[in-house]
Amino acid sequence: MTAPGTTAPGTTAPGTPDAAVATRSYFLAGTMQGARTGADLVDQSYRERLTATLLARRPGAVVHDPGVVMAEWLAAHPADVRAAHAALADRTVLHHARLAPELRELTALFHRLTELAAASDVCVAWLPGHEPSMGTAAEMLSAHRAGRTVVSITDMRQNLAVLSCSTVILPDLDAFAEWLDEGGDSA
Repeated sequence: MTAPGTTAPGTTAPGTPDAAVATRSYFLAGTMQGARTGADLVDQSYRERLTATLLARRPGAVVHDPGVVMAEWLAAHPADVRAAHAALADRTVLHHARLAPELRELTALFHRLTELAAASDVCVAWLPGHEPSMGTAAEMLSAHRAGRTVVSITDMRQNLAVLSCSTVILPDLDAFAEWLDEGGDSA
């Protein structure tokens, strides 16, 4: 059974040149909320483009998409999760232990996602323009500390978190596709 937010691995025969690379797992880190407040999210269509690029080049890859995981989790919970999250804006001091149970569950999901980033072979961080993402930074740091390959697709070459946690920094999706074609993810 395939976990939520993943693409099932293919059947690349052992011994073929791309067998080791094709069966690798990829975690799609990327801006969801960024510097926005509340439920205002960044356009998430980049996730489909990254997945398509990966699977076109690595048909057997396992792709972990936290966007899918989060969407499935939110769909399975009542609207009071969104209401409880929105109500945080009106509170001055927050204590994690005093959060609504559904918000504590949501924060636990965040921790599980950072652990999944660390368990994946490659963490692909999509950070367009110069908008920081604290969630993406946590996922990148988790993957970096686990010794995983972290490829950042961004213009933020001088951002210390990006520079410190990235194995390679690429400017755009075309450069990412070229990096894959050159076997950058097999190093």
